[in-house]
Amino acid sequence: MEASGKRVINFRSKTDEFKVYNIADVHGMAKACAVEVFEADVAAIKSDDKALWLGGGDYVDYIGYDDKRFDPDSVADGVPVKALGDLGKHGMEWFASRVDCIKDKCLGLLLGNHEKQFQLKNKQESLHGWLCTQLDVPNLQYSALFDIVFTWDTMRKAFRIYCHHGAGYATTPGGKLNKLIQFMSSFNADIYFCGHVHDKVARREPSIGADRGCTKLEAHEKIGVVSGSYLKTYAQGCTTYGEQRGYRPVSLGAAWVAIKPFTREFRAEI
Repeated sequence: MEASGKRVINFRSKTDEFKVYNIADVHGMAKACAVEVFEADVAAIKSDDKALWLGGGDYVDYIGYDDKRFDPDSVADGVPVKALGDLGKHGMEWFASRVDCIKDKCLGLLLGNHEKQFQLKNKQESLHGWLCTQLDVPNLQYSALFDIVFTWDTMRKAFRIYCHHGAGYATTPGGKLNKLIQFMSSFNADIYFCGHVHDKVARREPSIGADRGCTKLEAHEKIGVVSGSYLKTYAQGCTTYGEQRGYRPVSLGAAWVAIKPFTREFRAEI
C-alpha cells in the first residue's frame, strides 16, 4: 500500500466543479473490450479542463497462449500473433499509447490483478513501473491513499482519496456493495475508488461527530464508487469467460466523482 502524497490543483471560482474518473478494468486486446467506450471516456477527459483521472488496474487482459484460460477466439482482431510472444511489452504500449494524451491529468496508476499475476508468472515485475515512468505519473501499486488539495489564493480545500484495484468474486449487486462498504469502513478518507467486480456501484456514508471543543455536533460524509468495466460480458463473435459463467451484463465505462472545492461538496456519477 502507498501513502502517495498530495496533488495540488488550482481553482478560480466558487462554482468550479472537477470530475475525477476511475479508468479501471479496460482489458485491452480482448475481443470483448469495448474500445469505443474507452476511447470516448479518454476523449471526454481530454476535452474537459476540469477533468482528472486515476487508473484502476487491469488495463490489458494479459491472458497469453500458455494460460489455461487462453482462447484464441477471445483475442481482439488486429492483435498480431507475434504480440503474444511479448505480451507484457505489447500490452503496456497498447495502453500507454491510448492515454498519453491525458497523462498530464492523471493522479496515478494502480496495479490490477491481471498485471500482477502476469508479472509474477513471467518474471516481469517491472512492467507496471515502466508504464508509470513512461507516462510520468505516480505509481499507486495495488492500493493507495493520497490527497487532492484545491487551492485558490490562500484557500486550501483538501480531499483524501483511497483507491484499490478491488477484490473478491462477488457477482450480485449486494455482494459488490458489501465489498465497497468494507473498504469504506477500513480506511480513513473522503472519497473511495475501486473496481475489479465489473459493475458500477456508489455509496454515500454519513457519520456524526463533534467540533474540536466537543460542544457542537457536526455531520460528515464520505462517498465510495465502484467503477464499471470496459469488458463486455456478452459480445458478438466470441464466447467470454463471463458468458460461460452466466454472469449478468455489466455497466460499461468509467464512474466518476464530481467535486466542488469551494463548498466541499462531492457526488458520484455512475
